[in-house]
Order: sequence, then structure tokens, then C-alpha cells
Amino acid sequence: MREITSVQNALVKKIAELKLKKFRQETGTFFLEGKRAVEEAVHADWEIEKVFFTVPYKKVWTQLGGDGLDSYQVTEAVMAKMSSTENPQGIGAVVKIKQQPALTDFSWKQGLVLVLDGVRDPGNVGTIIRTADAAGAKAVILLSETAELFNPKVVRSTMGSLFHLPVFTDVTKDELLNWCKAKQLPLWVTCLEGSENLFKVSWPERTVLVMGSEAQGANPELIAKADKKVRLPMEGKAESLNVAVAAGICLFAGPSFR
Repeated sequence: MREITSVQNALVKKIAELKLKKFRQETGTFFLEGKRAVEEAVHADWEIEKVFFTVPYKKVWTQLGGDGLDSYQVTEAVMAKMSSTENPQGIGAVVKIKQQPALTDFSWKQGLVLVLDGVRDPGNVGTIIRTADAAGAKAVILLSETAELFNPKVVRSTMGSLFHLPVFTDVTKDELLNWCKAKQLPLWVTCLEGSENLFKVSWPERTVLVMGSEAQGANPELIAKADKKVRLPMEGKAESLNVAVAAGICLFAGPSFR
């Protein structure tokens, strides 16, 4: 274990750069913040390159059995420099981005795969991944225009769930359509026009469900090629639901609970 006390330290500056997508892509790493998230990473099959903690969190790291890893005791000022939150917890880790399997190789027997199309708000994307994990979804697919999985706010909002289920990123709509066709997967899309009440349909054992952004909805081509179009019934006067809330309802209404 080493100590870092200066915010001008070269390593600290490099970690701080991971707030930007460019540097996450260049290094193939991201910075993971918080006690629970680091615990999840330690217990998952992801490579941890470095760990940083302030004095109050040294015991936490020792209890996790991480003494053999490259670790640094830092000041609160140094942790704040590396962090993307205003009041960071005193522990964080540099984690190697795990290479995802090819979507074409992925299959499952029963349940739901959720697809996010153009959901750009990182907090919503992270919350949806967390909810998908809780609901027993088999995977989440992020189409190309959706917020990046390793955006710090996405990572924080997943609360460690990104380590628990497959998340496929940068998938194009054509790749999605070809995969569904090749695997004979029913493609469902949430939309308003020509759609059925989500609670009054029979879910197939395997379902691929696409949810678009609140502002624009799903891609028109996906809607046109959907095997079924569904909607959440809304009896009140609200014009729309937050996409993370809507996704949660859909996930718990889906085939995992039928």
C-alpha cells in the first residue's frame, strides 16, 4: 500500500481523466466509486487494477481481502479530485472494462431481454439496468444512441448491477433486427399508436422488448417491424411517465413473472 496526498500527483490526474469517455476508451478502464459498488466488483469476475481509499475506509478494503491488490491510501481532497460526485465516499477503484460477448452468440430459454433505444439520460439508464437485474431480466441491450454504459452516472445508478447481468452496448438497430430474425425472437416495442394494453397480452416465453426515449420514443423502423406493439395504460392526466419508471413496470409485468 502506498500513500498519495497531492491532487497534482500524476496518477491522480490520470484517474480524474476517466470522467471523460475518450480516456475510458483509450485505457479500457473506468473509475468505480462507493463501498457497495466496489464490493460488487470484488465479488464479480471483473479485473480491478487499482484501489483508492481514505483512512476511514481502510478497514473496509482490508475486510474485502484486497491487500494483495495495487492499493493507495489517499486524502479526502485527492478522492474528490478523482470522483465525479460532490460528496464522494472514501473508496474507489479503477476497473478494467470487460469485453462483452457477441450478441449473436447470446441465447436464453425463458424471460425478457430489455432494449433501450435512444435513452440518453445516464441516471435513467443506470436505474433501468438496476431494475432489470432485480426483475430477473436476462440481459439489457443499449442501442447506439443510448447513454454509454461506463458513464460515471450510469455506473453509480446501477448500484453494482452492471456486474450481475449481460449488458450489450453500441448495438445498431439492424444488428438487433438480424439477431431477432436469426434466433426467431419475438420483438415487442412500446409505443402509442396501434398498440395493445401491456397487462392484457400474453407474453411469449422469450421476449425482446424495446423502449425508446421519453421525447422521441422508439425508432420508427423498429416499431414498423415489431411483432407486437404494447403500451402502459394511463388513466390519469399525466402526459407521460419517466422512462425508468415505465421500464420498471414493464419488466415486472413481463414473462419472468408469468
